Amino acid sequence: MLTSQRKNEILDAFRRDGQVFAIELSARFGVSEDTVRRDLRELAAESMLQRVHGGALPASPATASFARRQEMESDAKRRIARRAAEMIAPG
Repeated sequence: MLTSQRKNEILDAFRRDGQVFAIELSARFGVSEDTVRRDLRELAAESMLQRVHGGALPASPATASFARRQEMESDAKRRIARRAAEMIAPG
């Protein structure tokens, strides 16, 4: 099985089950766990999922770049910052 085919099947299983486990994928594809872990790392680098010990979970918003996260909820962040600044006593 080609790497791209394996990754597509990993993503299919991930979408279906909401999580995947390296040991199960290894047995399913007849490849080493290292191969599956490498596939999961590459998919995580593409923000397709979040790599965790033993498998993968849905990508969290924190996997977005810092620049992208700066743009998210910026009005709410400004309100929080203003309120926090009001709580700081002089001196």
